[in-house]
Amino acid sequence: MGAGRAHFLGLLLVGLLGLGLGSGGVAAAELRPLTVLLDAGHMPTPKHKRGAISMRGLPEVDYNDHFVAKLAKALQAAGIAVQLTRQPHESLGLMDRADLANRLQPTLFLSIHHDSTQLISLEKIMTEYGETYRTLSKIAGHSIFVSKRNAGFPHAYRFAELLGTSLLTLGRKPTLHHAEAVTGESRELLNRRLGVYRFDNLVVLAHTEVPAVLLEIGVIVDAEDERYVSNPQNQDAMCQAIVAAVQRFGALP
Repeated sequence: MGAGRAHFLGLLLVGLLGLGLGSGGVAAAELRPLTVLLDAGHMPTPKHKRGAISMRGLPEVDYNDHFVAKLAKALQAAGIAVQLTRQPHESLGLMDRADLANRLQPTLFLSIHHDSTQLISLEKIMTEYGETYRTLSKIAGHSIFVSKRNAGFPHAYRFAELLGTSLLTLGRKPTLHHAEAVTGESRELLNRRLGVYRFDNLVVLAHTEVPAVLLEIGVIVDAEDERYVSNPQNQDAMCQAIVAAVQRFGALP
């Protein structure tokens, strides 16, 4: 066995053990009617791969890891089998995540992120962690991304609709700033009311064979939205909304 293959299997085993799945975990999960592969976006190292920096000066990857841990528990409590692309201390490339999804063949691949915006909408501030940015005006809410290059796109889009509908019950509207005609945005809105965008070249969506969706939980460069997504009760409510959407997806014919 090559070193690269052994490393990959090691990462997979750590991820499964972290969810309480032993050596028979994959086989057991395959027997379950619904399996979700959760992907905590970005990675702890190297530093430039940590994602956006919040208005408090914290890296996005910390928000992603924390939320995925909560969401995994909520899904499992609802009887849904869960696997992870990586543990919080692990770094894994984008194609490696897609390859893992294609090996495991879960019912659904869901990548969790926390959002930012372009520099034109930000101002520079200082925090205890150093220099960072915050929004000049309110930008808040979730956004959902799908790719038409995803082999499971029709089902991915259906789940995106279910997810957006479920998140709306929390009383928050999606952010529409990704559709603005500015450099780095101009994304096609497939459903304005639900905040579903088309982004064909997102690697973890485009190269994944199973239905794949990327969810931006909220905008962490906005002071109000950062407070919202950092609140434990709000996190729990968002997790339950996602669980409900997954359950509805699993009940589809």
